[in-house]
Amino acid sequence: MSNNDVDEELFSRLRRIAISVKMASPLDNRRRLLALEADLRSVRDGLNRRCGLLTQRMNMAGDQLNAVSAYARCASLRRDPSQASN
Repeated sequence: MSNNDVDEELFSRLRRIAISVKMASPLDNRRRLLALEADLRSVRDGLNRRCGLLTQRMNMAGDQLNAVSAYARCASLRRDPSQASN
């Protein structure tokens, strides 16, 4: 399953929970409300995992960018001055 599929599944579960909550009445039984709460916690945990994964990927991309920038700076410093005028 791709990341987009996982994201879409989480958001579709969240939409279903929101609709169920809007349709709930004060007279609904406690078991149904507890099930909705458990579903909501499950979706929240999934979203938190995805956020953590995205943060990790962003940090890795930033590290790679810093490494490339450092390499480029070092490569430009090592260039022979006679080649710079060409």
